[in-house]
Amino acid sequence: MTINDLMRALLLDLTEGDVPDPLYQPFTLAVVWTDLARLAGEVPPATVLAVADDCSACPIPPLVPTLRGSYAEHARQFPDYAD
Repeated sequence: MTINDLMRALLLDLTEGDVPDPLYQPFTLAVVWTDLARLAGEVPPATVLAVADDCSACPIPPLVPTLRGSYAEHARQFPDYAD
């Protein structure tokens, strides 16, 4: 997966998770790292997980979205972000 594939998948997950205007939401790097690692099938470092799990460090509660759909479905839903 490319970075753009992961970002599209994350955008879709956040949108389907009822996060309003996800491109304009403040997120800690730890939360983004954790979700991108999950989408890539990887485990982030323990220090990143510790920060992501600490809700007081996050501007919004941690999100646990699930990846749904294919790249083509993502491109249809978010044509402005397709390559």
